[in-house]
Amino acid sequence: MAIKIVIVDDDRTTLAIMEKTLIMKGFWVYSASNGEEGFELIKEEKPSLVISDMLMPKLHGFDLCRKIKKSDEYKNIKVILMTAVYKSNLALIHEAKESGAEDIMNKPLDMGLMLKKIYDVLDINKDGQKDK
Repeated sequence: MAIKIVIVDDDRTTLAIMEKTLIMKGFWVYSASNGEEGFELIKEEKPSLVISDMLMPKLHGFDLCRKIKKSDEYKNIKVILMTAVYKSNLALIHEAKESGAEDIMNKPLDMGLMLKKIYDVLDINKDGQKDK
């Protein structure tokens, strides 16, 4: 499986846990600590999926998602947004969906649920093959 994922989060612990989990599952993982760095990585690596925290320095997760979805070159990249702060704010959850995100995850992350969401969004099975 050579599926690229860019993770964007300013929490180093979350980044490390996600990187380790996804690498162990066979994904190619790239990470950035803010939205601007994340968008630069997206331009370089052209991943299949971006997983981004909502509340971040330099470029908010909503804005990063909008920037991806409004770009002719990157609009087909799938986006999952994650949050610890906004999980009970329905207006912000709605805004996340309005920004073009395919899905939303709450923090702290449940790695099993995270993997299920990734497989669902990418329409693949756990072996990285397209679901029929």
